[in-house]
Amino acid sequence: MTDAATVRDVAALARLAISDQDIENATAEFNQTLALFDALSSADTTDVAPMINPLDSAQRLRVDSVETLVDRAGLMQNAPASEEDYFLVPRVLD
Repeated sequence: MTDAATVRDVAALARLAISDQDIENATAEFNQTLALFDALSSADTTDVAPMINPLDSAQRLRVDSVETLVDRAGLMQNAPASEEDYFLVPRVLD
């Protein structure tokens, strides 16, 4: 069972602002959440295998290949200045 001071400390660590009017409600909700965790920790999991993915399906793999789908010539025709298929931009650093 936590008290209002503990909830204020946790809120400060989480960088949350809880007003004095809401601290009682936040303390009750915090205690309810901790009670749920206590209920979960009491569940018997001796014969339960850990799951990596709850969907239990194989991941689709793709071919690792490089494909260029960009029409560089079409892109460069709108550039005010270009050189070797690169846009020329104003120099920033001297």
